[in-house]
Amino acid sequence: MINVTPEISSIPFIANQALSQEQALIHASDLLRCAMAAAYECGDSLSGAKRDLAFSVVHLVEMANVMVERSLR
Repeated sequence: MINVTPEISSIPFIANQALSQEQALIHASDLLRCAMAAAYECGDSLSGAKRDLAFSVVHLVEMANVMVERSLR
């Protein structure tokens, strides 16, 4: 198998290698909470199918956050 390493300039975000697994999960949970708030605010100003789509994102992010929070226990 060929190991292909992407160019650093093509990676929008690189996690600090010094983070522990717990610290990384806490940060991921914080990011998911922000994404949830942004999707909720966006959906709140929409109507119809676009509103449904925005709130489906809220639901998906909530589910992902529950899994992250569970792994922190």
